[in-house]
Amino acid sequence: MRTKTTFKHIFMIVGIGICLSVLSITQILSAFSNEESKISLEIATETALRENPELKAIREKAKVARARIDGIAFLGNPELETELVAGTDLEQKLELTKAFELGGQRGHRKQIAKTLLEKVDAELAETSRSLKKSVKIAFYELLLVQEKLKLTREIVKHNQQMRDIAQVQFETGDISVTQANLANIQLQSALREAATLESELQLSQLTLNGLMGTPLVTARIAVGDLDKKVLSDVPQNWTLDALKTQALAHRADLKSLQLNAQLTESDLRLAKAANIPDLGVGAIAERSAGENAFGVKFSIPLPFFDRNRAEIGAAKAQQQVNTVEIKNQKLQIEREVMVAFISLRTAQKTLKFYKGDSLKLLNENLALTRTAHELGEAELLEVILMQNQFIKTRFAYLDALRTYHKTLAELEAAIGRSLESGP
Repeated sequence: MRTKTTFKHIFMIVGIGICLSVLSITQILSAFSNEESKISLEIATETALRENPELKAIREKAKVARARIDGIAFLGNPELETELVAGTDLEQKLELTKAFELGGQRGHRKQIAKTLLEKVDAELAETSRSLKKSVKIAFYELLLVQEKLKLTREIVKHNQQMRDIAQVQFETGDISVTQANLANIQLQSALREAATLESELQLSQLTLNGLMGTPLVTARIAVGDLDKKVLSDVPQNWTLDALKTQALAHRADLKSLQLNAQLTESDLRLAKAANIPDLGVGAIAERSAGENAFGVKFSIPLPFFDRNRAEIGAAKAQQQVNTVEIKNQKLQIEREVMVAFISLRTAQKTLKFYKGDSLKLLNENLALTRTAHELGEAELLEVILMQNQFIKTRFAYLDALRTYHKTLAELEAAIGRSLESGP
């Protein structure tokens, strides 16, 4: 018996093939998406420096500043003027004049434009400095929430086992209803903690995505270890005085204020140069009564009434403002370095309390107590007390690690460079 292949069968086969292809492509794209959601601190920082909207806007400002430098013409446009008088004899007069700036005004304007470009570069460096700090803090915050959530989910799993064991023991009359309810209460508490941490995870992902300039809905997974890259102490060559010196040498916000001072100095020079009148030079051609005449014209304004005193006085006053701002900023930078340095030292001392075998022994005691409870050799309350102590200590240790990385990022931001790069 021969089977007839109809168009309906063909369409069904083709449809199934298309569905399978789409499903395969979807799975592949999903796999790529999951892979892309995992991110290290280095990649997060590089992405932020490349894609952050604020940095992109500053880079566009730099293009504008460069265009202003190129747009300063070497000479201004000449002026053409003509007069035509009709009468007995037609008279026509033609003048071509050109004003020449004296006192080096063009050079001062070009220097101002270059300084403005340097200020934009300093603004870019300052924003990058602040962004790096924010990305590090957000990354380690996400890593902290991930670790806490992972630990809480393990606790939920163990609490479910304890709840099941307690239910069996209650049904056999080995424990009271109060103890059975206690196991259920512990489970509900762990579930609430897990739900809270899941919300914090989403907020941490949102913060990091916003800093990186990537889609906000991306489920980021921070790849790293809070225990790694923990300096046992600040290097001996990084004394407080050395850190202050580094900060004053590298901080872009201080450089920006110093550029303001240079800009004010150039404004003052330009204001004084503008007090020198421009020299006008022109050529004259005149035709009258059938005769042609040619001549040369010179003109210069007489600075009797306006000697540009307002701009000169404003520039001199601004110089005093710049001096005060630079002094205050230096004091502010030194204060930031001292606060960050002290905070980092405190964080390092706190971490030392968790070094050694204390966490390992606490974990072993919890495992032994759980095993003893499953064998009926330990009370439920013992397990709960040991587990609560374990969670409290473990969470405190994770918080201490997060604080360490946060204060380290703040110190590096305060001095304007990485501590790992040497003095």
